[in-house]
Amino acid sequence: MTIEALLPFFRLTLALHVISVVLWMAGMLTLPWLYVEHAAAAVDGAESAGLQDMERRLMKRAINPCMYAAWLFGVLLVLTPGAMSWSAGWWWTKLVAVLLMSGFHGILSRWRRDFRDGRNVRSPHFYRGAAGVPLVLLVVIVVMVVMQPF
Repeated sequence: MTIEALLPFFRLTLALHVISVVLWMAGMLTLPWLYVEHAAAAVDGAESAGLQDMERRLMKRAINPCMYAAWLFGVLLVLTPGAMSWSAGWWWTKLVAVLLMSGFHGILSRWRRDFRDGRNVRSPHFYRGAAGVPLVLLVVIVVMVVMQPF
């Protein structure tokens, strides 16, 4: 299903999608590194409270709205005639990677609540490893879109 009325707005929608994704990824790449610092900080210290506030603001004011915008503009692109082919393998690979990225977004949110509620049991080393997840997914997504290998 496509919507012809979206065709004149294709380039604008594409630009807004790319901007939203870039900003979403900036937050997704930053937040795990805040968790590294937070996991190393004293639980009830001023540093922990400051990191918790930064994490909350980053998630609520940047990462969440940018993810919603990326999905909105992505769906509009899918509904735009000629923007993509349902039979292209690269598109399905990209979609799976985006779904995994969205799931990781949810995991980051869960970890933020664990810090907030004093339930974090993970080490800074764990969060250093987790920081690579959005990077790997981002590489897969960009390679699929730009190279369209299959």
